[in-house]
Amino acid sequence: MFVADLHNDLVQRIIEGEDVTKQTSHGHTDIPRLRKSCINLQILIIWVSSKSAEPNFFNKANRMFDELKKLANAEDVVIPRNLQEILEGINNDRLLLPISMEGGEAIENKIENLYHFIDRGLFYLGPTWNHSLDWVSSNFDEEYNKNKIKTIGLNEFGKEVINICQENKVLIDVSHIGKKSFWDIENISQKPFIASHSSVHKICPHFRNLDDDQIIAIKNKKGLIGINPYPFFIDPTFKERESKVRNQYKEKIKSIEIQHPKKSSQWLAKQHFFQKKLSDVCPDIDIFINHVEYIIKLIGIDYVGVGSDYDGLDCLPNGWKDCGDHFKIAERLESRGYNQEEIEKVMGKNILRVLEEINY
Repeated sequence: MFVADLHNDLVQRIIEGEDVTKQTSHGHTDIPRLRKSCINLQILIIWVSSKSAEPNFFNKANRMFDELKKLANAEDVVIPRNLQEILEGINNDRLLLPISMEGGEAIENKIENLYHFIDRGLFYLGPTWNHSLDWVSSNFDEEYNKNKIKTIGLNEFGKEVINICQENKVLIDVSHIGKKSFWDIENISQKPFIASHSSVHKICPHFRNLDDDQIIAIKNKKGLIGINPYPFFIDPTFKERESKVRNQYKEKIKSIEIQHPKKSSQWLAKQHFFQKKLSDVCPDIDIFINHVEYIIKLIGIDYVGVGSDYDGLDCLPNGWKDCGDHFKIAERLESRGYNQEEIEKVMGKNILRVLEEINY
């Protein structure tokens, strides 16, 4: 079975100095664990925050790109640039690690910078993370900071970014973008786009999740939705339980902040600490499967996949420790009566269909 996961933030740990070519004791992924897992294709993400004290977004993103490219030095690892290289890697039983970007800060409002990353082999571009840019608004800001953002939706530069990506066979990822931005992208898109790591708003009303009309629009563009297992995005009752646990460890949080004055290091240290502490209050994986099944019932099985957000979140559903448990998704789908062909679509084949669509 070909298995693809659409979103992974491992680069943050690499930038902090971890050697992820060796097996590690925390986080969700490293090269040895990915090799042992059922995952064949793991999309790795470049992410730079617009709130950083030292911007230099273009240079930071290039450094991340460089570090991820080095992973190809590991045995049987390939950084594919296109569908043909992915298919060759599948045939040769390689671990495939395409590189994508979450948030357009690295473009620094310059089209030549966009072309630079396209030339480096950019797989998909998510125009925003939580923070809006001059040319596109995020779902967080549209929800909470609408009166403070410069552009609601896409401006002309933003439309140019989308068009150039699609002309160059770079997927657009609409996870994290605002509703106005979503519909602007839907309006101008000539090719499929995806939501790499979002879940269903009807089940869990979180600003990061997709409304039914957005889900249907992604189907109509022949795209794909990668369901995100983060408990905050799949279970509306989780926040209350999570807050109680977090309040128990206020002193530990202060200690971590003192020990790690650098914000990025703090983020990782807190994440690794709570990965263990929150597991008992996390929802069961069946709630995640409910989101997968909702998409299937609404628009069909050809339009849903998995975007785990590995190493970008502090907890997974109970019993889902890391990438080694990824196979449990297939097991739960089988227990609900899905056949092998249907399970294979959810687990990975649907992204291959989308890539075939954008390569026509």
